[in-house]
Amino acid sequence: MTVGIFSWAKLEPQEGNYDFSWLDEIFDRVEEMNGHVILATPSGARPAWLAQKYPEVLRTDNWGNKRGFGGRHNHCLTSPIYRKKVYEINTKLAEHFGQRKSLVLWHISNEYSGECYCDLCKDAFRKWLKNKYGDLATLNHAWWNTFWSHTYNEWDQVNPPSPLSEMGNKGMSLDWKRFITDQTISFIDNETAPLKKDHS
Repeated sequence: MTVGIFSWAKLEPQEGNYDFSWLDEIFDRVEEMNGHVILATPSGARPAWLAQKYPEVLRTDNWGNKRGFGGRHNHCLTSPIYRKKVYEINTKLAEHFGQRKSLVLWHISNEYSGECYCDLCKDAFRKWLKNKYGDLATLNHAWWNTFWSHTYNEWDQVNPPSPLSEMGNKGMSLDWKRFITDQTISFIDNETAPLKKDHS
Protein backbone atom coordinates (compact mmCIF):
# COMPACT_ATOMS: atom_id res chain seq x y z
CA MET A 1 0.00 0.00 0.00
CA THR A 2 1.27 3.46 -0.93
CA VAL A 3 0.21 6.20 1.49
CA GLY A 4 0.98 9.82 2.30
CA ILE A 5 1.16 11.40 -1.16
CA PHE A 6 0.08 15.07 -0.98
CA SER A 7 -0.78 14.69 2.74
CA TRP A 8 1.32 17.51 4.21
CA ALA A 9 -1.69 19.52 5.47
CA LYS A 10 -2.91 16.46 7.37
CA LEU A 11 0.54 15.54 8.69
CA GLU A 12 1.34 19.11 9.81
CA PRO A 13 -1.96 21.02 10.03
CA GLN A 14 -0.16 23.98 11.62
CA GLU A 15 3.50 24.85 11.54
CA GLY A 16 5.38 22.60 13.96
CA ASN A 17 2.18 20.80 15.01
CA TYR A 18 2.44 17.25 13.68
CA ASP A 19 -0.31 14.64 13.67
CA PHE A 20 0.73 11.15 12.60
CA SER A 21 -2.05 9.33 14.49
CA TRP A 22 -4.13 8.64 11.38
CA LEU A 23 -1.08 7.27 9.60
CA ASP A 24 -0.14 5.16 12.64
CA GLU A 25 -3.56 3.55 12.38
CA ILE A 26 -3.00 2.71 8.73
CA PHE A 27 0.38 1.18 9.50
CA ASP A 28 -1.16 -0.86 12.33
CA ARG A 29 -3.92 -2.21 10.10
CA VAL A 30 -1.51 -3.07 7.30
CA GLU A 31 0.81 -4.85 9.72
CA GLU A 32 -2.12 -6.85 11.13
CA MET A 33 -2.61 -8.17 7.58
CA ASN A 34 1.14 -8.83 7.16
CA GLY A 35 1.16 -6.21 4.41
CA HIS A 36 3.77 -3.71 3.32
CA VAL A 37 3.78 0.09 3.16
CA ILE A 38 5.37 2.49 0.71
CA LEU A 39 5.38 5.84 2.51
CA ALA A 40 5.40 9.01 0.44
CA THR A 41 7.04 12.28 1.33
CA PRO A 42 4.59 15.19 0.97
CA SER A 43 6.60 17.85 -0.87
CA GLY A 44 4.51 17.72 -4.03
CA ALA A 45 1.81 19.93 -2.49
CA ARG A 46 2.38 22.25 0.42
CA PRO A 47 -0.22 23.32 3.03
CA ALA A 48 -1.90 26.71 2.82
CA TRP A 49 -0.26 27.93 6.04
CA LEU A 50 3.19 27.41 4.55
CA ALA A 51 2.41 29.33 1.36
CA GLN A 52 0.79 32.15 3.34
CA LYS A 53 3.61 32.56 5.86
CA TYR A 54 6.45 31.99 3.37
CA PRO A 55 5.27 33.24 -0.05
CA GLU A 56 8.79 32.87 -1.47
CA VAL A 57 8.19 29.11 -1.66
CA LEU A 58 5.67 29.62 -4.48
CA ARG A 59 6.81 29.67 -8.08
CA THR A 60 7.16 32.66 -10.35
CA ASP A 61 6.19 31.97 -13.96
CA ASN A 62 8.20 33.00 -17.02
CA TRP A 63 6.07 36.17 -17.33
CA GLY A 64 7.24 37.27 -13.88
CA ASN A 65 3.94 36.50 -12.12
CA LYS A 66 4.15 35.07 -8.61
CA ARG A 67 1.85 32.07 -8.42
CA GLY A 68 -0.80 31.92 -5.72
CA PHE A 69 -1.46 29.00 -3.42
CA GLY A 70 -2.82 25.88 -5.10
CA GLY A 71 -1.86 23.22 -7.58
CA ARG A 72 0.82 20.60 -7.22
CA HIS A 73 4.56 21.19 -7.59
CA ASN A 74 3.91 24.92 -7.30
CA HIS A 75 7.14 25.38 -5.37
CA CYS A 76 10.46 27.04 -6.01
CA LEU A 77 13.21 24.44 -6.26
CA THR A 78 15.75 26.99 -5.03
CA SER A 79 13.90 28.38 -2.00
CA PRO A 80 15.97 27.75 1.16
CA ILE A 81 12.80 27.95 3.24
CA TYR A 82 11.00 25.31 1.20
CA ARG A 83 14.02 23.03 1.28
CA LYS A 84 14.22 23.51 5.07
CA LYS A 85 10.54 22.74 5.58
CA VAL A 86 10.70 19.65 3.34
CA TYR A 87 13.78 18.46 5.26
CA GLU A 88 11.96 18.98 8.58
CA ILE A 89 8.78 17.08 7.68
CA ASN A 90 10.78 14.25 6.12
CA THR A 91 12.97 14.01 9.22
CA LYS A 92 9.85 13.71 11.39
CA LEU A 93 8.43 11.01 9.11
CA ALA A 94 11.71 9.08 9.11
CA GLU A 95 12.04 9.28 12.89
CA HIS A 96 8.44 8.20 13.46
CA PHE A 97 8.01 5.51 10.80
CA GLY A 98 11.54 4.54 9.77
CA GLN A 99 11.64 1.45 12.00
CA ARG A 100 8.13 0.16 11.27
CA LYS A 101 8.39 -3.45 10.13
CA SER A 102 5.90 -2.92 7.30
CA LEU A 103 7.81 -0.02 5.71
CA VAL A 104 9.58 -1.32 2.62
CA LEU A 105 10.09 1.80 0.46
CA TRP A 106 9.91 5.58 0.42
CA HIS A 107 7.89 7.21 -2.35
CA ILE A 108 9.77 10.46 -2.92
CA SER A 109 7.42 13.38 -3.55
CA ASN A 110 5.48 12.76 -6.76
CA GLU A 111 6.41 13.44 -10.37
CA TYR A 112 8.96 16.24 -10.03
CA SER A 113 8.44 18.87 -12.73
CA GLY A 114 8.30 22.55 -13.56
CA GLU A 115 10.40 25.68 -13.45
CA CYS A 116 10.57 28.84 -11.39
CA TYR A 117 11.77 32.27 -12.54
CA CYS A 118 11.95 34.11 -9.22
CA ASP A 119 14.96 36.19 -8.18
CA LEU A 120 16.34 33.27 -6.16
CA CYS A 121 16.31 31.08 -9.26
CA LYS A 122 17.79 33.81 -11.44
CA ASP A 123 20.68 34.25 -9.01
CA ALA A 124 21.18 30.50 -8.80
CA PHE A 125 21.17 30.28 -12.61
CA ARG A 126 23.89 32.94 -12.82
CA LYS A 127 26.01 31.09 -10.26
CA TRP A 128 25.49 27.87 -12.23
CA LEU A 129 26.63 29.63 -15.41
CA LYS A 130 29.69 31.11 -13.65
CA ASN A 131 30.63 27.62 -12.51
CA LYS A 132 30.19 26.23 -16.01
CA TYR A 133 31.80 28.97 -18.09
CA GLY A 134 34.07 30.75 -15.64
CA ASP A 135 33.74 34.18 -17.28
CA LEU A 136 31.36 36.16 -19.47
CA ALA A 137 33.63 36.09 -22.51
CA THR A 138 33.39 32.30 -22.61
CA LEU A 139 29.62 32.39 -22.09
CA ASN A 140 29.17 35.04 -24.80
CA HIS A 141 31.16 32.92 -27.22
CA ALA A 142 29.28 29.70 -26.35
CA TRP A 143 25.90 31.37 -26.79
CA TRP A 144 27.06 33.28 -29.92
CA ASN A 145 25.79 36.47 -28.31
CA THR A 146 27.45 38.83 -30.80
CA PHE A 147 24.99 37.74 -33.51
CA TRP A 148 22.10 39.87 -32.21
CA SER A 149 24.27 42.29 -30.25
CA HIS A 150 23.41 40.44 -27.05
CA THR A 151 26.87 40.44 -25.55
CA TYR A 152 26.78 40.53 -21.74
CA ASN A 153 29.13 42.81 -19.79
CA GLU A 154 27.91 41.90 -16.28
CA TRP A 155 26.48 38.71 -14.82
CA ASP A 156 23.39 40.57 -13.57
CA GLN A 157 22.42 41.16 -17.20
CA VAL A 158 21.90 37.43 -17.72
CA ASN A 159 18.33 36.21 -17.23
CA PRO A 160 16.58 32.92 -17.92
CA PRO A 161 14.82 32.55 -21.27
CA SER A 162 11.45 34.28 -21.05
CA PRO A 163 8.79 35.93 -23.23
CA LEU A 164 9.75 39.11 -21.36
CA SER A 165 13.33 38.97 -22.62
CA GLU A 166 14.93 36.33 -24.84
CA MET A 167 13.47 33.10 -26.19
CA GLY A 168 15.48 32.56 -29.36
CA ASN A 169 18.94 31.84 -27.95
CA LYS A 170 19.26 28.04 -28.12
CA GLY A 171 22.42 27.93 -25.99
CA MET A 172 20.68 29.87 -23.24
CA SER A 173 17.58 27.68 -23.42
CA LEU A 174 19.63 24.49 -23.27
CA ASP A 175 21.65 25.73 -20.30
CA TRP A 176 18.45 26.77 -18.53
CA LYS A 177 17.04 23.24 -18.94
CA ARG A 178 20.31 21.77 -17.67
CA PHE A 179 20.22 24.15 -14.70
CA ILE A 180 16.63 23.13 -13.87
CA THR A 181 17.69 19.49 -14.03
CA ASP A 182 20.56 20.17 -11.62
CA GLN A 183 18.28 22.14 -9.28
CA THR A 184 15.80 19.27 -9.29
CA ILE A 185 18.55 16.78 -8.45
CA SER A 186 19.80 19.06 -5.67
CA PHE A 187 16.24 19.37 -4.33
CA ILE A 188 15.87 15.57 -4.38
CA ASP A 189 19.18 15.17 -2.54
CA ASN A 190 17.93 17.57 0.16
CA GLU A 191 14.59 15.77 0.34
CA THR A 192 16.03 12.28 0.66
CA ALA A 193 18.86 13.09 3.10
CA PRO A 194 16.72 12.53 6.25
CA LEU A 195 15.47 9.22 4.89
CA LYS A 196 19.00 7.83 4.62
CA LYS A 197 19.90 8.45 8.26
CA ASP A 198 19.73 5.80 10.94
CA HIS A 199 16.76 6.78 13.10
CA SER A 200 16.83 3.67 15.30
